[in-house]
Amino acid sequence: MNIYEYDQVDPLDVLHLNLMCLDFALTAELVAMIRQRDPRPFPFFGVYAREEGMVAGQVGVFRLPVLSTRGADEVGGVWAVSTHPAYQRQGIATCLLDEAHARMRSAGLQFSTLGTDRSRVAYTLYKKLGYEDVFTFPNVIIRRASLPEQTSLRAEPADLPGMGVADQLFEQIARCHLGFARRHAPFFSFLHERGYLPAQSLWLLSDRDGPVGYAVANNTRSVLKINNLLLFEWVDPVLAVTALAHQCEAAYTRVRVDYLRDTVRYVRAGFRLAERDWGVFMVKPLTPQVTIDDFRSLYGVDTDRFLISYIDVT
Repeated sequence: MNIYEYDQVDPLDVLHLNLMCLDFALTAELVAMIRQRDPRPFPFFGVYAREEGMVAGQVGVFRLPVLSTRGADEVGGVWAVSTHPAYQRQGIATCLLDEAHARMRSAGLQFSTLGTDRSRVAYTLYKKLGYEDVFTFPNVIIRRASLPEQTSLRAEPADLPGMGVADQLFEQIARCHLGFARRHAPFFSFLHERGYLPAQSLWLLSDRDGPVGYAVANNTRSVLKINNLLLFEWVDPVLAVTALAHQCEAAYTRVRVDYLRDTVRYVRAGFRLAERDWGVFMVKPLTPQVTIDDFRSLYGVDTDRFLISYIDVT
């Protein structure tokens, strides 16, 4: 098996692989836009395996901006890991991940990171290759009828004009945090342009003095799914969720919790905590000089200063 970079393979074959394995339209035009607008990809964009003339596997490679106790920093991030169904269980993903790790190491990165789900087959592979669970994403759920009737906060769709406000809120709130507390701006408008974040999914939360945070949420007639909620520390997350739930009028609300300290507040307010948290953030040390404990210490994982969200990890 030979390993190639994105520019060395047929982009139509890459698109076919991504549609088949991930239902993701990774077109040549989207790759060009990401390369132009997003500083995170490596110049080679991703590593690919070819078998019998077709693209048989893919691993995308990012440099993710983070903040450690040492200051501005970067960690590696792998994404869009996929193997053509005809070539599964032949070690293709392992070889590509090994190549991605080697390239990260050569670039001076000490850690590789990823977000996944414990129920996926790939989770076992990541564990085998040295990734370890570092942070789980609890989920809580509640009926809208069980939420407070009144809240001092209001929620309104950010739409395109509000995306810049959300970027500013992140900069202000993230200042006292570690981990994924650094972003290349503009962030939300880029996610929207690449089709990753519909404008109607971003909400601004405000009190009488102005914006106090934002939420990324998907709303259906029955369930409001809040996938990311970022607020100033003095803002009660239960009141923020209440404002969103009453605005969207869904019968149920599910919240993916990024701050573990908020879990207790949700449970006290009557939210039901999921019995098992399947979403997980994983880390692999790339050199013998660092450990998982070093990562936890550098980025404050076990403290209230650790900042993470699904839109920042790969």
